[in-house]
Amino acid sequence: MGYRINPLVAALMQSRRSTRISKATVIAYVTRYSTRYGWRPPHHDRPDYFPGAQARASELGYKLEHFWLTEPGMTPGRFSNVLSTRSISGVLMGRLPPGEEAAEMAWERFSCVALGRTLRTPRLHYVTEDHYAGAALAVRQMIARGFRRIGFVSTDRDDSPGVLNRWLGGFLREQLKLQERDHLPPYLFQNGPGADNAAQFARWHARWKPDAVLVTEMQPLLGWLKALKIPSQNLPIATLVRHPADNRWTGIYCDPAKLGALAVETLVGLMVRSEMGIPKDPHEVLLSGSWVEGETL
Repeated sequence: MGYRINPLVAALMQSRRSTRISKATVIAYVTRYSTRYGWRPPHHDRPDYFPGAQARASELGYKLEHFWLTEPGMTPGRFSNVLSTRSISGVLMGRLPPGEEAAEMAWERFSCVALGRTLRTPRLHYVTEDHYAGAALAVRQMIARGFRRIGFVSTDRDDSPGVLNRWLGGFLREQLKLQERDHLPPYLFQNGPGADNAAQFARWHARWKPDAVLVTEMQPLLGWLKALKIPSQNLPIATLVRHPADNRWTGIYCDPAKLGALAVETLVGLMVRSEMGIPKDPHEVLLSGSWVEGETL
């Protein structure tokens, strides 16, 4: 007759039937790295969204628990049954490990939101940083400081499909504001056997002689400069991924705690509306980063 279960009422009734009182509706934070905690520092250098997501879930009356999709002996069907048995209807998918872009579950049972752009199959609603806006902001800040011949440097492969394109889009759009003689071609990370990015970057740098560079990741570039015996202080640098652990870096910082909180807010909205399964029209929720001063520019 078209009846659809209300996940919040189901959780309430489950707790009333149980001798163990449930204090909060649980949201599953699902990861599929090869190890249980390979998705978070210090095992990985990617942002940790869990603390911010957990704090926001608690504020909204929910409990966020981590579930490992690749636990030994686990299958997608069994994993889905585990969540259903616990009356869990909300799934927050963490970033997938590099090189992976798919995950399997009984998606039709759950309200789902993905963090970042790594999950491509299926296409869920996802929450991520506004990479285009971040790159555009960085270029504007560099221009305001007098730099004109600004070079774009990518230092790693794009493990989140489309992120590099968005960074490039923001950079190139702002570069159009400069005179044509100041339009430098970007240096893009080279994949494949025999690729020597340090040497290729050195040739690019010698050919175009940028006043400053906007880099996707700071640490690899510093390694290239060290290998080439180029003092990093001789090259003004801004980064698109600023790690708060190193206050020397100048560039864009997008707080992972805010992204995690925003993802929970988005997911709770789906749960309240009983919107489950793979969405027909996936939504993209973006959070802008901010410019942070350091010493490298």
